[in-house]
Amino acid sequence: MTEFHSSLPDPRQYTPVAPKNELIRLTLAVQDAANSDDRALWHSELATALTGYLERNELLPLSVALAMLPSQEAYRTLWQALREVVECNPNGPTTLPFALPLVLVAGSRQKTTLAGELSNIDEINALLREHGVFAAGCDAALGAKLIHPDTLAGINSSRLYYLAQDGAGLARTLDQLPAAPVELNGEGVFLRYLVGQVTVAEGAEPPVRFGSAVNSWGLPVMKLLNAALDQDGVTLFPIARAPQPVMQAMVAGGVARQDVALEVFASAQIRALRELGKEPVAIVSAHENGELRFTVSTPGDERNWKGFVWPLSPLDSVERIVANFRELMADCQVNDVRLLPEVAADKAGDIPLFFTADDLPPVDAVRQ
Repeated sequence: MTEFHSSLPDPRQYTPVAPKNELIRLTLAVQDAANSDDRALWHSELATALTGYLERNELLPLSVALAMLPSQEAYRTLWQALREVVECNPNGPTTLPFALPLVLVAGSRQKTTLAGELSNIDEINALLREHGVFAAGCDAALGAKLIHPDTLAGINSSRLYYLAQDGAGLARTLDQLPAAPVELNGEGVFLRYLVGQVTVAEGAEPPVRFGSAVNSWGLPVMKLLNAALDQDGVTLFPIARAPQPVMQAMVAGGVARQDVALEVFASAQIRALRELGKEPVAIVSAHENGELRFTVSTPGDERNWKGFVWPLSPLDSVERIVANFRELMADCQVNDVRLLPEVAADKAGDIPLFFTADDLPPVDAVRQ
């Protein structure tokens, strides 16, 4: 496989800032610590500060800090510290909310609505227990509702912090989350969550195997999801990801949805071009509005090309996204993959800028 360049620039803009915000100052102190002891000390200071903001429900300084950090590494440091504080009850057992991301690849030739609740959730919980995702004897259980990602994101970090100390309150909160049926009119890739809670004893490891590989349980869960959501005239391919605590599940779910959507886009467009007797050219570019854009096109054809946009979230890894795309192209036997070496503009005039095969010289002319 030939490429213009082996890597893609990160288009997200980070500006060096003066650490006036307490959380920024402490985050940078953790990063700049001279040794592991100093790092642990600054990390403890950061956790204490975060705890104070969460207990007072003062989220503006946290939002400002996350928006103004000077690097992705700094963002990750603060986000992980926040996650640790949110997920731990300092006064005893933790009631931990967790979520299992579901990516639903679905299509219908007419307007259709997939159910917002699973009638067989007890079977899914039993299967996860059987396969060791839930430890024997623990109280872990997923609810039956399909929860929209925006709904889950609406439970802010301060609320999550207090719910870790209030099992009954957490149960009420989860019960009140609205189900989100999937509206179909054509084909699409949708993200939903199954949400549950589990009690974690003080100082103990969670009895849910968070973030584990989806192995032996993946296919039987898929069959149960198909059984619950099946409708005449609907094609459905449900993909489950491993359960994780809510903050981590939201990140993992967003990435999983984009991964699957990119794969669906690329494979369909490659197939369409080959049915026309044309060989595809894949191009990846980074744009100054913080997006990665992918096109699959063919030389000399201005009409039969399509594009895909990946808006980068703060924790997305450009390197991982590009590596996965390159692997996908290898699997699809696409031998012409081009990565632009610099960050491109967002628009050409008033039109979003996409690069196709005719915008660039032949691969052989620029092969390194």
